[in-house]
Amino acid sequence: MGLLDRLDEDAGDADEDASLEAEITKEVEKAAPKKKSRRGRRAKAKEEKIVDDEPVEDDAPRRRSRRERKPREKKERVVRKISEDREIAGMAAFSFRRIVDFIVNYGWAIPILAISLLGTNADFTWFIIGGLALMVLNNIVLPYQFGRTLGNFTTRTMFIRHTGKPPMFMFFLMKTLYFPFLLLGLFGVQMALEYSKETNILGLVICILSLLIFLADTVISRIRKDDRMGLWETAFLGVWLTKHISSGESSGWLKRLESSGDFFEQRGWGVDGEGGDEADES
Repeated sequence: MGLLDRLDEDAGDADEDASLEAEITKEVEKAAPKKKSRRGRRAKAKEEKIVDDEPVEDDAPRRRSRRERKPREKKERVVRKISEDREIAGMAAFSFRRIVDFIVNYGWAIPILAISLLGTNADFTWFIIGGLALMVLNNIVLPYQFGRTLGNFTTRTMFIRHTGKPPMFMFFLMKTLYFPFLLLGLFGVQMALEYSKETNILGLVICILSLLIFLADTVISRIRKDDRMGLWETAFLGVWLTKHISSGESSGWLKRLESSGDFFEQRGWGVDGEGGDEADES
């Protein structure tokens, strides 16, 4: 019996120890912090980072530095008009210059057309080459070198822009093409009247465009009659036909070209004399 009592006491002590251990474990679990979710830990870490990044002394929000834009400089509007030391040529010089340049540029073609209409099968190759060379001389070489054509030399006139300088040679070349534009335009009208499936569409379009250019030049010349400016004077931003101011330093061929004005002035052909503007106004 003594042994059984002793075993019962040992079993009771073991139960008490187990209950004590269970109570200690519960107290430890209550004292331990609860495990937070992953999302909660991230939010807390983010808040701590923001707090660490905030400046201690300066509480003002940060602003991105922007480049200071410089104010745009206003461009001055260019007044396109001739200078006061220039005088616009009179009507006599204006008309006679056109006649002289037309004779120089296309005078050689009139006999060829007349002879061809008579049905003569002559060879005009060299004659045509010479005429084209004269056109190049009058509308490209002389304007490029001196800023004037033979018509300008004979009438003592000069085309001037608002800058005080003559226009580029393309102005003279385009201005002298009014006669070919007219011929191509008339040919285009004939093609349009006789239109068929065999008509060359590209050639018809070119001819119609040529006619439109000629008509535009004519209309603008009528509108700006007081300024004596046509399509190309307007397209090149203002070109005026003015009286030429001679420097007196010309020599050689240039001097001979300048002297042609004296020849026509002695006969009263196309050179404006004194009071020319008053005669035009009347």
